[in-house]
Amino acid sequence: MSLSKRRRIELLEWVEEQLRDSGSGAVDAKAWATCNGAADLELRALVASLEADGLLKSARVEYNWWTTWASVGGSVGTGAYGQRVSLTPAGVAELQSIQARRSNRLKRKIHARNVILQWLYAREDEPVRSLTEMINDPEVHFHWEGLTRDEVRRAFVYLSEESMVRGRIAVGGDVLLPSLTVRGINCVESGATVTDFVSRSQSGGNIYHTYLPNAQGVIVGEQQNFTQNNNAGVDPSEFVQLAGYLGQVSATLGLEDSERVELEQAAQDLHAAATSASPEPGSLRALTTRVLDGLANAAGTVAGQIALQMGQSALGSLG
Repeated sequence: MSLSKRRRIELLEWVEEQLRDSGSGAVDAKAWATCNGAADLELRALVASLEADGLLKSARVEYNWWTTWASVGGSVGTGAYGQRVSLTPAGVAELQSIQARRSNRLKRKIHARNVILQWLYAREDEPVRSLTEMINDPEVHFHWEGLTRDEVRRAFVYLSEESMVRGRIAVGGDVLLPSLTVRGINCVESGATVTDFVSRSQSGGNIYHTYLPNAQGVIVGEQQNFTQNNNAGVDPSEFVQLAGYLGQVSATLGLEDSERVELEQAAQDLHAAATSASPEPGSLRALTTRVLDGLANAAGTVAGQIALQMGQSALGSLG
């Protein structure tokens, strides 16, 4: 959506709000331009565009608006004639249609999930500190209305439960250091929506069930009960359990901070690979080996020994 399209909607909504609050039949659009930093030429173009589409009707004010502008501190050369406008019946209908589309909760949820993946994918090579950056992006909207922090958080939780994203949810609901998993990247590059990609992943193939007790912490949104359909003929249960276990105990392994961070990242990558639609034995083997290498300095702890045993057992399941 172009900036001019969004400005058209903003002006139309402002006129509707001002008419409702003032009870008058027309309002001066110059006030909107002043508050929104729009030049007089842009205002005239927007009003002309909306009028041409039959959404606004306007009438040139007979007095020089510059007199009023100068009285509140405007400088010479910034004055213009007032631009009084009102909504047409078609303008009212357009706003009602937009509001109806915005209030569709199901479509808002679906849109938020899709836009998070697409926005992160477009910034794959850039460090994203938090999803507040996305919320503040003027190109991110649902029918010209920005997404709220709460709906972005809920969409992110859903995506994390589908193993498409990783990140940390901070107090207040912001999502810190968000990024895509391999599965999330695959979803975007497939050209499918999140809904279609998940449905496709759940259809056909072998079905594997595993119970992952209390797998919280590093791996955001981990599921306690994990059910997967895949067409690769690989049972991912032990790999998912290993990744979840490391998410619980990584802070207790006595590792240096840099070692712990690397191990946590390896566990998250293993989790993403194991929960993808088609887990690849080669990737699972390589990622599990990476995890085992990261556990080398944790062998002296009970938790480290358990994790090493789980990793060796998982590798053994590949034959």
